[in-house]
Amino acid sequence: MKKSLIASLLPALLLTALLQGCGGSSSNKPVAIVDPVEYTFSLKAELTNDCGVASAFTDIELLLQDDTWQTLSVHQTDETGVISFVTTSEFINYTLVAKDQKDSDSEGLNVVSFYQANSATPSTYQAQFDESLDNSTCECITNNLELSHRPFSTQTSVTSSLDYVSWSAVESDDTTTLFEGVEVCRIIDGAWPTHSFSVTGLDSNEAVIGSAGFIDNFQSDDTMNWSLAAFDVADEIELVIPHQAFTTNQLIGNTIHFSELIKEDAETLFVFDTHSNISEVFYQSQASVTFAESSSIFGSAVIKTHHQLISTKAEDSFMAKAEEESPAIDDRFFSEIEDNGSYDYSAVSGFPIAVIAFTFTAFDPVTNLLIPAKWTFYGPRRGDLAISGPLTGYENIITLETDKKTTEVHLIQSTMANNYQDYIQYYQSGNTVENALNASNDFVKALKQIEISISLN
Repeated sequence: MKKSLIASLLPALLLTALLQGCGGSSSNKPVAIVDPVEYTFSLKAELTNDCGVASAFTDIELLLQDDTWQTLSVHQTDETGVISFVTTSEFINYTLVAKDQKDSDSEGLNVVSFYQANSATPSTYQAQFDESLDNSTCECITNNLELSHRPFSTQTSVTSSLDYVSWSAVESDDTTTLFEGVEVCRIIDGAWPTHSFSVTGLDSNEAVIGSAGFIDNFQSDDTMNWSLAAFDVADEIELVIPHQAFTTNQLIGNTIHFSELIKEDAETLFVFDTHSNISEVFYQSQASVTFAESSSIFGSAVIKTHHQLISTKAEDSFMAKAEEESPAIDDRFFSEIEDNGSYDYSAVSGFPIAVIAFTFTAFDPVTNLLIPAKWTFYGPRRGDLAISGPLTGYENIITLETDKKTTEVHLIQSTMANNYQDYIQYYQSGNTVENALNASNDFVKALKQIEISISLN
């Protein structure tokens, strides 16, 4: 029996050996070589003047970094303000270091870091450097404007989509309101932008009324005020009771019109909804709730929640309601950010991204003079801040130990975004927490925020 079994197995064993000797084993098959995928990262830095004309900004560099925020390479812009490089990483960590200067302040630094940004997403940096701002393409005029309207026994509030110095009811004339020091700008030889002016108050029967008008011709001979007839009237809309206090605006393009603060006990509000630009309007409303406001000889701190709604329907935007339950934040020691640069806001669920900004008491190592410095970090709700690694080339100005004047934290939740990559792509494209009014972008149309502000004396 044993001999017959061996005899029956022998042909199979010989065949196996023969196949192995001839390379028949699958383990010896050549491994296919896969070329790495390359991604071209591109960022454009620009400076925008008072008329919205952008020019290249070159006083900026980019530090490409690893997961521990160690610098891998440093990149400068070309003459057009573009930084570009090729990487085999789909997601990258990087920090922008840009010169920054506002109003009469001295020159400083603005530092912005992104964690796991998509390397294939075109990125934008909007610079601030007033001393280098080129307004030669702009024509700006300052003048007074007389708004004529229906009779008011009392004017209680006014709005304008333009900056102005002051307003007043014209004495002995209940049909005219004067706006003083109105400034408007346009591209030289271009069209004047369209702007609005409004007034609300009481008529002779003590009923609330409103009048508004739009103007797009600001030619002036410097001797006469601009004149605008306010033919548009406001419609009264009932509010759903109860509601929080909230602010509301109309957005037409990039311009804010008819800004108003609605008190929590208001039962109705007046909306200008019959004007000729109404088909372009988005209604933007935001409600806020303040928690844990504190102050001492060492500084102050406050926690707030916000809710923003943007809609083509006024009533839908008026439903904005900030969270009234205090978020899971350590409002005594604010221990979510640790001294070693790690942070953890995971106790607050539903907020995929944290935007953490510091302003510093920083000194120029050459002049030893105080310079403005700010560092903003975009990352997930827990991790290590970019400041936990060295800021290559600027280690003598900003480090983890540099004194911080303020800490601002914004935890963001957009009901129009599904995951962290949706959030980081929105911000690396040049958007900021402070500017969330681009109604053409769904990301901002239903937005919740938790804000934590800490200031040290």
